Amino acid sequence: MQTLEDTGEFGFIERLAQFLPTASFLLEGVGDDCAVVRCSDRLLLVSSDMFLENVHFRRSYFSPEDIGWKAAVRALSDIAAMGGAPLFCVTSVACPSSTRVRFLEDLYRGMVDALNRFGAVIVGGDTAHSPDALFVDLAMVGEAVGGRCLRRKGALPGDLLCVTGPLGTAAAGLHALENGREAPPEVLRAHLHPVPRIQCGQWLCACSDVHAMLDISDGLFQDAGHLGESAGLGVDLFSERIPFQESFVAYCEKEALSPLELALTGGEDYELACAVAANVSEEVCRAFRQTFQKDLYVVGRFVEDWEGVRIDSKPVTFTGYQHFVNR
Repeated sequence: MQTLEDTGEFGFIERLAQFLPTASFLLEGVGDDCAVVRCSDRLLLVSSDMFLENVHFRRSYFSPEDIGWKAAVRALSDIAAMGGAPLFCVTSVACPSSTRVRFLEDLYRGMVDALNRFGAVIVGGDTAHSPDALFVDLAMVGEAVGGRCLRRKGALPGDLLCVTGPLGTAAAGLHALENGREAPPEVLRAHLHPVPRIQCGQWLCACSDVHAMLDISDGLFQDAGHLGESAGLGVDLFSERIPFQESFVAYCEKEALSPLELALTGGEDYELACAVAANVSEEVCRAFRQTFQKDLYVVGRFVEDWEGVRIDSKPVTFTGYQHFVNR
């Protein structure tokens, strides 16, 4: 009999998708960053995201405000991945009875700070007892801006894969925190206090030459694979064009880490990856730079020649994080 360790997170989701019922108002269900629900003349984006102690974070290096902030950002980033505007969420928190009230208040302040920054509010939720670990869940609701949202499926052969910022920094921050290493503040901040790309997502969604999008939460290799698989295409990543922060590269050199491997497999950068029509990619990248004073980086191409993800056209053994498999 198969276990979750055998199927992995995404294999389990595929099995659920085979029998979960649908409805006339449901435009996108299981398998994307958000469900897309038609409500009268509006398209609502709905997601749920769990944040578990000793799985996603440790109290030894996360302050309560950081826990709340990152729990909210993980949910906000799902809305960014579809190009939407966050509206509100309901929160569920479970913790031991010995948890200090002030700790939980500070945790909620961290959530409120992140949500307020991007125009969303908490409208309710639930609390419960947990025998040992802290558990935070946010069910987020957003709205498609202008009636359009970007899904994972939609990339076309020849489209270029672009990302909105440097990759791997959050994974380096985790390495430093887990191993008690000194690291530049921006490297630690990338893991503890990430920022969802809400405005970038809305801008890309408004561009008709952008065909698909998601956020990079599980590493570029795995998330690029989601875009390719959804379109029935392969992805060829260009190793020399993947962007890194200078301080990240310096930390990797000091700790004998591979910047490329961290960028491909580390995850939690919460940058956006999107498929852009090749014939207008230069114009899109130029307009993005003018709007945000930062680059939109071309890091790969969608191809019909194979399935899966390759690097410089060569097969590799990289993977990304999967619950139930990576423990």
